Amino acid sequence: MLRTTTFNRDLWQLNSFDSIGYDKEKLLLDIYFFDGNTLQFHSITEDILFALILDKQKEKFIEEKLKPTHLIEPINA
Repeated sequence: MLRTTTFNRDLWQLNSFDSIGYDKEKLLLDIYFFDGNTLQFHSITEDILFALILDKQKEKFIEEKLKPTHLIEPINA
């Protein structure tokens, strides 16, 4: 089951997204971007998810830690 979280854009200084969805059974992370696009990351364990949630630079975390090491699938919104 996919559970979603929305971050405060101003507090976290987010420029490209503010919501994520996570399915802990399938280990899928969806990131919902402002432009209507969604990226789905595979094999995301809860420790990786919590690292993203707690990271002060979430967009940098996605670019440097998620995109290079996890399968990405674009999903049309």
